[in-house]
Amino acid sequence: MRLQYIVSLIVFAVIFSTTASSQNSKGKRKQKKKELTEKQRYEEADLFAKGIIEKQIGNYKEALELFEQALEINPVDAAANYEKSRVLLAVGRNDEALIEAKNALDNSPDNIWYKAHFAKVSRINEKYDDYVTAYAELAAENPYDLNFIYELAFAYQFTGDYRNAIIAFDKIEEFMGINERITNQKTEFYSKLGEPEKGIAEYEKLIASNPDDTRYYALMAEYCSKNGFDDKAIWAYEKIVENNPDDPYVHISLADYYAKKGESEKSFVELKQGLLNPVLDLKTKINLLVGYYKDNLSAEQKLQALELSEILMEVHKGDPLASSFYASMLYENGEYEKASPYFRDIVKAGKANYVAWEQLLFCDLYLEDYQSLANDSEECIDYFPNYPLPYFFAGVGNFQLRDFVKALAFLDAGKDFVVNNNTLLEQFYSTLGDTYNELKNYEASYSAYDKVLKLNPENSVVLNNYAYYLSLRDINLEKAKKMAGKSVEMDPYNSNNLDTYAWVLYKLKDYEGALEWIKKAYDNSGSSSGAVLEHYGDILYQLGKEIEALDYWNKAKEKSGFSDLLDKKIKNRKLYE
Repeated sequence: MRLQYIVSLIVFAVIFSTTASSQNSKGKRKQKKKELTEKQRYEEADLFAKGIIEKQIGNYKEALELFEQALEINPVDAAANYEKSRVLLAVGRNDEALIEAKNALDNSPDNIWYKAHFAKVSRINEKYDDYVTAYAELAAENPYDLNFIYELAFAYQFTGDYRNAIIAFDKIEEFMGINERITNQKTEFYSKLGEPEKGIAEYEKLIASNPDDTRYYALMAEYCSKNGFDDKAIWAYEKIVENNPDDPYVHISLADYYAKKGESEKSFVELKQGLLNPVLDLKTKINLLVGYYKDNLSAEQKLQALELSEILMEVHKGDPLASSFYASMLYENGEYEKASPYFRDIVKAGKANYVAWEQLLFCDLYLEDYQSLANDSEECIDYFPNYPLPYFFAGVGNFQLRDFVKALAFLDAGKDFVVNNNTLLEQFYSTLGDTYNELKNYEASYSAYDKVLKLNPENSVVLNNYAYYLSLRDINLEKAKKMAGKSVEMDPYNSNNLDTYAWVLYKLKDYEGALEWIKKAYDNSGSSSGAVLEHYGDILYQLGKEIEALDYWNKAKEKSGFSDLLDKKIKNRKLYE
């Protein structure tokens, strides 16, 4: 009760003062003030004080009721109107808050805080004329109060009156002097008004205030570039170089300027100059390069990025980050043999760098170094046992090394770690299908291929392989024909697909059809395949063209990929199956 008593005394003094002020005002109130007894004044002060306490502890409903009771005693108490408005605003009753804010201002028109509150609530209620007018009056009545001038400037900006916003900032500038923040604000307004040349004049004033600050030239250069004043932009950039030739950012800014102008050669020259500066830290340089070289790069851009990464290697010798970036650029340019040692050094220095591990594994794959692929992926699994890709690469590496049992173990384990990546899961099951086939577990092989086609019925590689393996064993030939036909439709110039379709027709004893499609396979690079040439001979033999068949068998012998029966066919001039 002690707190409430003290608050009551203070509030009584405020209320009494406000009441007296209201009585002396010049008739601006809507409702004439009635004379209060001393008891009524104390009752109102007590209600008001209780309302303040309830408001402070967040009991808005109780506070509102107490302020309303106070206003029943004294309807023209500006302080009660003001506090009631604030509570209504806090509970989202914005339109009612505006009424009470207006009442408070009417009852005490000279109170600057009531007027500021009225402005605020007017803005919230989208009464923008009242919002601007209130701050215009406050700024005029208090010409040395920068807070009100700032609020007026913001009000003009908020309502899109940029011309008057500039005038307000000019007044602020008279007090504070020319500074970067105000200049930037004014130039933005001039751009919106379609008068960028006046914005340039503002930057020229800023530069004149401190000609040695190169940041001001940079701001002007960027503004001029954005608004098409190229000569002035170049002038500003040149002034930066003149005033501070070691500025680490000026050449980067020029590179960006020329890039936007479509002058890629000049941009590249400036970018190189910027990267040669040892003052600019490596992380910033790499972030800049990532910004420049992203998305789908052309061959020229990849070479440029590689050249720039070489500069980083030279300027920042021994820095692992520079080596890592250089290795990545080698990788992007397909120089896997050069990139591989760098990635190997990176993973040796930090085994937990999964990105480097992955790039190393891809280098092994692209270099067809299957022994390294198997070894590296198995080591990677030790550090990342829940990542699926190393298991896949371990499976592929061991498959190529013809260690099918080991390949099966890695593929079977790794597929369970694939999450939300059907493309990778397809690859797992596809390779599992091939692996089971090599292990002569044909039912498991077919089951794996079926899982691939369930995930993606358009997987032409699996459609082709599945069909071919079925044809080799003379089972489900109609299914094989359907799958092989679909793979040909999807990839009509692939000699493997064409050969498979021809071979399925051969197995169905459609030799004329088989001849038509084996010719297509031959014409689409199949002439270099021992398997295609041998099949061509087999088909011709079935059509009674034994001499031509022998010719194709002999051609097959000069290539790779033919069957174990080819020598016997040639020796005896007879078909064996």
